[in-house]
Amino acid sequence: MKNMKKEDFQILSLKAKKLINSRNFSKAIKILKSILLYKPNFTPALNNIAYCYFQLIKFNDSEKYYLLCNKNEPVNTQILNNLALLYSKKKYLDKALLVLQKSLEINLEQLNVVEKIGYCLIELNKYSEANVFCKKFLKKYPSSNFLISYYEKSLFKLGKNIEGLKFLQKQTGFIQFDDDKVEII
Repeated sequence: MKNMKKEDFQILSLKAKKLINSRNFSKAIKILKSILLYKPNFTPALNNIAYCYFQLIKFNDSEKYYLLCNKNEPVNTQILNNLALLYSKKKYLDKALLVLQKSLEINLEQLNVVEKIGYCLIELNKYSEANVFCKKFLKKYPSSNFLISYYEKSLFKLGKNIEGLKFLQKQTGFIQFDDDKVEII
C-alpha cells in the first residue's frame, strides 16, 4: 500500500486542488489524507490539509498540520506565515510573534510580515520593542501606513509626546505646536 503510481498520485492531487478551489474542504481533506497514506511527509498535502481545516474554522486541526509542515520544512516562510496567521486568528499573538520573527529572520524582504510583527508588538503592549522595530523598518518601508501608525502609537504610549507630535506633523502636516502649546489646525 506504500506504492502509488505517479499517475494516480497526480490525479488525486489534481482532484484535491479542484475541491479546494470549489471550497469543498471536507472532501479535499479526505483525498489529501489518502495521499498521506502513501507519502506521510508530503508537505504540500499537509499544508493543504491545514489550509482546509483553517477554512473550516477547525483551528486545532489546522495547527496540527501546519506544525507537521514546519517540522518537514522549518525554513519555509509560507508555512511559517500561515502558522502565524492561524495563531493570530486564535488570538495567540505571543505565538504568532515568535513565528513571524523566525520568518523574518529567514527572509527580510517581507513587508507583510514586518507589519504583522508591528501589530503583534502593539497589541501585546510591547511599546518599547514596537518603537525600536518600527523605527528600524520605517527606514526600509517609509510609506507603510501600518508601520507609521504603530510607530506613532508606540511614541505616545511611551510618553514621548513631543516626538510623537513631531512625527505626526511630519506625516500629516497640520499640527502646529511649540514645547508648551499644541494646536490642531
